[in-house]
Amino acid sequence: MKSNRSMSGRTVYLLLALSAALLLASCAALIGPRDVSFPLAKLQQSVDKRLPFSQRYLGIFEITASRAVLVLPPEQNRLAMNTDVTVALPLLGKSWSGTMAISGILTLDNPHNAVTLAEPKLDSLVLNGLDDSYAAQVTQIGNLLARQLLASLPLYTFKPEDLRYAGVAFMPTRIATRPENLVVTFEPVK
Repeated sequence: MKSNRSMSGRTVYLLLALSAALLLASCAALIGPRDVSFPLAKLQQSVDKRLPFSQRYLGIFEITASRAVLVLPPEQNRLAMNTDVTVALPLLGKSWSGTMAISGILTLDNPHNAVTLAEPKLDSLVLNGLDDSYAAQVTQIGNLLARQLLASLPLYTFKPEDLRYAGVAFMPTRIATRPENLVVTFEPVK
């Protein structure tokens, strides 16, 4: 008689465990996409870690970028960065200071669970007192600097808690920008 009771107790326990698993699975199926906002300040911190950035080009020009200010133009899915820049010709003892604006397209790098920038480009370069004879070379070097500074820059790496919610695994699928936030849409992994 005792074996029948323990057998029915095991059956009840097994049925309860199976019911709980089915309930969790059905709840997971009901969870849809979710939008998560990441403040511009988090992206700013990531870029600040890379600055100041100095690079020598053609063995002649030395460029230093510092003090970046990030902007998320709405509805463009781009990140714009305005930075102070100094261009120096150490051999000639000349240097110019000014500002540089560069931007890139926000993309999702799912293998690395990160938001990165693609196709960085130089939007403007203004140097105080720059001779016209150097302007073309400096602009070309500014484009190189934009690519080196921003190409594949992980602006934000998703934390494990960003990728799980209510016991369900999520994957980032879309990015949108607001003036002070990056909004990432996460969808359940199927």
